[in-house]
Amino acid sequence: MEKRETFVQAVSKELVGEFLQFVQLDKEASDPFSLNELLDELSRKQKEELWQRLKDLLTDVLLESPVDGWQVVEAQGEDNMETEHGSKMRKSIEIIYAITSVILASVFVINENENYEALLECVIILNGILYALPESERKLQSSIQDLCVTWWEKGLPAKEDTGKTAFVMLLRRSLETKTGADVCRLWRIHQALYCFDYDLEESREIKDMLLECFININYIKKEEGRRFLSSLFNWNINFIKMIHGTIKNQLQGLQKSLMVYIAEIYFRAWKKASGKILETIENDCIQDFMFHGIHLPRRSPVHSKVREVLSYFHHQKKVRQGVEEMLYRLYKPILWRGLKARNSEVRSNAALLFVEAFPIRDPSFHTIEMDSEIQKQFEELYWLFPVSSVYLNCSLMLFALLVFLKPE
Repeated sequence: MEKRETFVQAVSKELVGEFLQFVQLDKEASDPFSLNELLDELSRKQKEELWQRLKDLLTDVLLESPVDGWQVVEAQGEDNMETEHGSKMRKSIEIIYAITSVILASVFVINENENYEALLECVIILNGILYALPESERKLQSSIQDLCVTWWEKGLPAKEDTGKTAFVMLLRRSLETKTGADVCRLWRIHQALYCFDYDLEESREIKDMLLECFININYIKKEEGRRFLSSLFNWNINFIKMIHGTIKNQLQGLQKSLMVYIAEIYFRAWKKASGKILETIENDCIQDFMFHGIHLPRRSPVHSKVREVLSYFHHQKKVRQGVEEMLYRLYKPILWRGLKARNSEVRSNAALLFVEAFPIRDPSFHTIEMDSEIQKQFEELYWLFPVSSVYLNCSLMLFALLVFLKPE
């Protein structure tokens, strides 16, 4: 009981040294003191008093040492850190870090019947100063970011503001540091993106950074990164077109081995989408790959990569409901035209895609409709046999073999 009361009373300007010592003890693994246990044992009255004291102390520190001045002190270099202003800044940062640590731990012990208005005000203040912190204060930045992420995940009041802040900071840091940990943390709060209005000026920088993620190997190779990239298709229809354009422009520079990951990103986005978003993914992305898979010259450095994306979708039709119908619907306006094209290379490309995707059908067809559709597809291929093209004839021979071996 005495330690709990002592801790609460230590949160003040007069006893700030004791407060800092408590927080330091919690950081030391060898010391039995646990901040989490102490907070969990506090009564409602003690918690509310603690949170009010934290707010008062935070306000006092920032009034005595405004954040605006920190940037100036850092810009003046190491020598200025030894001055009175530099010393005051270091002490203020130490206190704010301790306050942030206690607030972060407090989030996990909030009960609905408690008044945590003072705690909320602390979070709003810390969220507001995050952007102004000097680059050198990574420790405090990281602590406030953790608080913003946790506040968002708990769904507490003002979570939109903390979520947006954490999202931007983590997004920027993930591209600068290229560490998987930041990508994972960003995925945890990916829904904070929907708090940003796509059409506002504030979102321009975010769009640029998000598009950069699509050509970042750390995002492409990491599971959480691919999940994050897939979720971005849901932000705005116009952004889908920007995403697809970015990926297409970078295909030549991407290793072929990465294409299965690129295809997975598109497939996950398609699988989760509905309405206009789904329509845009199908017509502007998947069908665009189909068109280029048929019309790109085989000597093109991106032709084989487009084929890899389409192959991924072809194989998914065996295990994912809805894929077969989608392939039938999207291929229908372009594949049959490709099979009859004057250009033999276009016909070859179309035939090879047809062989790989065969049968291309709508599973909702009745038996008679299905038989008629398959017969039509055989007739289309039969028409191609007299055409002299070594590549095309090899494709057709492969088709005949696959049809013979393909199980019912």
